[in-house]
Amino acid sequence: MPQIDASFFKPFVEGTLKTFQVQCKTDASHGAPFIKGTKPEPIFAIAGVIDISSSTFCGRISLCLTEAVFLGMMERMLDEPFKEITPELQDGVAELLNMIFGQAKVVLNEQGHTIQKAIPTVLRADQLVATQAKVVVLPFNTDLGIFHIEIQSDS
Repeated sequence: MPQIDASFFKPFVEGTLKTFQVQCKTDASHGAPFIKGTKPEPIFAIAGVIDISSSTFCGRISLCLTEAVFLGMMERMLDEPFKEITPELQDGVAELLNMIFGQAKVVLNEQGHTIQKAIPTVLRADQLVATQAKVVVLPFNTDLGIFHIEIQSDS
């Protein structure tokens, strides 16, 4: 993976913290970024994925959550309890990622990245596959547990 300036990650961290605080009534803290596969990671049940293509970055951004964290976030977001991830509920991960991406995109475009609109895809646990590419993991912690933003560059 080519070296990506840390300023590229910062808007995703800030967008994530703001989105989870406002939409899910949840304070999150972020940890030090690391390369996927170099530290133990939870088993994620669901992820929202957005493919990005711009003049400076081609790759994907993923919001990865365990089942417990996702259900807890949806409960806080929608003010009702959930016991399982249903097809109707799973769109919530795409909505959260879309909000994070929207906030990050504004900042990144001001920095000259020319990132275009993109539509998130939802992947469930059986669709999440290991990749040979290097992925930068931005870990977050909440009172419900941990989740990740993952950034993979294709260039």
